Amino acid sequence: MNLAKAVTHRSGILYLVFFLFISRFCLAQPDQCTPTAGQFTGALQISPGIGCLPLKIKATSGLRNVTNVRYVYDYQGGAVKDSELIRDSVFTYQKPGLFRVLQYSEQDGRQLRACAIVQVYDTLPPELVLTGCQTRVMVTIPKSAEYQYDWYRVDWGDGTQEQLGGVSPVGVHTYADDKQRFISVRGVHLYGNCGGTTRVFFRPDTKAITPVIDQVRAVGPQSIDLTISNPGGNRYRIEQRSPGGTYVQTSQRSDAVNATVRLEADTTVAVCFRLILADTCLQAAPSAEVCYTPPKPPEPAPVSDSTVFMPDAFSPNADGINDHWQLQGLLSGKATLTIFNRWGEVVFSTEDALTGWDGKQQGKTVPPGTYSYRLDQEKPDGRRLQKRGVVVLVP
Repeated sequence: MNLAKAVTHRSGILYLVFFLFISRFCLAQPDQCTPTAGQFTGALQISPGIGCLPLKIKATSGLRNVTNVRYVYDYQGGAVKDSELIRDSVFTYQKPGLFRVLQYSEQDGRQLRACAIVQVYDTLPPELVLTGCQTRVMVTIPKSAEYQYDWYRVDWGDGTQEQLGGVSPVGVHTYADDKQRFISVRGVHLYGNCGGTTRVFFRPDTKAITPVIDQVRAVGPQSIDLTISNPGGNRYRIEQRSPGGTYVQTSQRSDAVNATVRLEADTTVAVCFRLILADTCLQAAPSAEVCYTPPKPPEPAPVSDSTVFMPDAFSPNADGINDHWQLQGLLSGKATLTIFNRWGEVVFSTEDALTGWDGKQQGKTVPPGTYSYRLDQEKPDGRRLQKRGVVVLVP
């Protein structure tokens, strides 16, 4: 029974429960690919029995005069239901793996069965890393262990081809000139002679001209566009940092002469960028740093309102001159006026600020001196304003 596929995507308790359930089930059901004493077996032939996705196979019987031929193209063990049987002898596998094919047939009244193995390889295009140095280029395949290719065929794009081993493949090539090339790398499975191909562009660098950032522009809450001039046409990398931080390399690389590159960045905070040449053998300083600073929020527009003037002194001595302290101007909305003595105690408060203060506390005239006031306003539009100051009470 093939449990590898079943347990790959499960872990922990679910994995254990599933494993025990399947194990017990398979123990209870006989494997149809294991012949027992006196059991007649058929003769199953698969063509091809090995290859890459999508793999189309044809199943036939090696015996003559067989009838009622049926197949299970991914037999997992145990008993087989009639609904699982397929009469078509042609089948296409759409996923990689190792599969068992079970064949049922009849000959002269005898029930026959036979099994065969089919190997289906994946065709993942290999991920390449190019490291250039003038007209010399090195190709590495860091994930070669995942692809499980037996070897790699490299076409350097100048008529030269090379074969690399499947374990830690590294290829180095030097071009005779600085013309642009397309490098093709094909992973190959030994059995089946098939695999996936990756084609990449390469242009040798000959002049160490560092590109420059012409403009930095926010295009969204998390996006910034860099307009870049690259007269040398050299490959470069983009680095970024926050103010006061250190530069880190982004995933962006290019060799376009003029380009606009979009980066993911928080446009609510400042961020700085610079460019460096990707080829370490070209000695050149990084480009000048260019920073993006988010614009300051606009100042709120002034709201027209009446001017309120508060006199700075009055004399409540009943001589009919300046006996009452009142604000002047047009007051809109609600307003509360509060008077404090020099110890911070409230000596007077009113929600009718326009009536002002007669210099008394609970009907008695307060001593001469300096008193502070607070005018709390609530405008008709809901805004709250406050005005503070002092007033001198003179005899």
